[in-house]
Amino acid sequence: MFTKEEATKDVPREENMELNVDEVIERYVGSFGLPQLLQVMLVSFAWVFDSQNTLVTIFTDAQPSSWRCKTSADPSLSSSWCMNNTASGGDGNKGQSASHVCGLAAGSWEWIGGNSASTIAEWYLICHRKFLAAIPTSLFFIGSIIGCAFYGRLTDVWLVRKKTLLLACILTSTTTFLTSLAPNIWVYSLLQFANGFAHSGNGICCLVLSTEVVGRKWQDQVGQYGFFFFTAGVLSLPFIAYHTRTYWRYLYRIISLPPLVYAFLLVSLVSESLCWLLVRGKNKEALEVLQKFAR
Repeated sequence: MFTKEEATKDVPREENMELNVDEVIERYVGSFGLPQLLQVMLVSFAWVFDSQNTLVTIFTDAQPSSWRCKTSADPSLSSSWCMNNTASGGDGNKGQSASHVCGLAAGSWEWIGGNSASTIAEWYLICHRKFLAAIPTSLFFIGSIIGCAFYGRLTDVWLVRKKTLLLACILTSTTTFLTSLAPNIWVYSLLQFANGFAHSGNGICCLVLSTEVVGRKWQDQVGQYGFFFFTAGVLSLPFIAYHTRTYWRYLYRIISLPPLVYAFLLVSLVSESLCWLLVRGKNKEALEVLQKFAR
């Protein structure tokens, strides 16, 4: 809590009274000025990474739409046998369903678009291996649940919220890039768990850092800004995925870069949590943050 004397150096002294953070902001800083808007927008931008990492598997783990018989298969395999056992798919040697290849001889067919278009195509997660395709996404969300509990405790006890968000962005960037290097489905699944754990700190910190710097009447609206950026992240994925459609690893590498760049901007442009500073008795630092927003 601030006393009135602490909160306002240049305001005429009146009776001694205690003010909470919301009252100080509304009376002496302003409910929603330009410095506060910049803080809200910059902090909320981290939701872009949250949505990209949550939904990227829609493209990287997609099942290829069609396959075809190889025209130059192993001489010991009969090309005519492959074509005769191919389900109807538009022409004589193409199929539209991956389930139809389960009875075909290995090496007699191939994915249209190549084996690098998705994890399913590269590691043949079809037929008797189909159940493996669900493991990475499941572990991602398990990691997210555990990460929420971890980051919630971390922000309250050990690290300030700004540093926690910084840590989450760096870990998100690192785990996303490492995912692009996964040699098999098992390593890929573990990295998805790590990525889910890493990214879950974004939402926890963003909501607090963006809403507590504005007046009460703006807090509900500002709390929704993050979802606009979340949607922007969702809309950006198809565009990126289209240009990396032949190699799923490129998609992970591209979306691993923005969180790292953002982390550098975060250090210098985002102010620390006012409430956290006050709870820890750091009144001087809290006043500096308020003065920054009052300019």
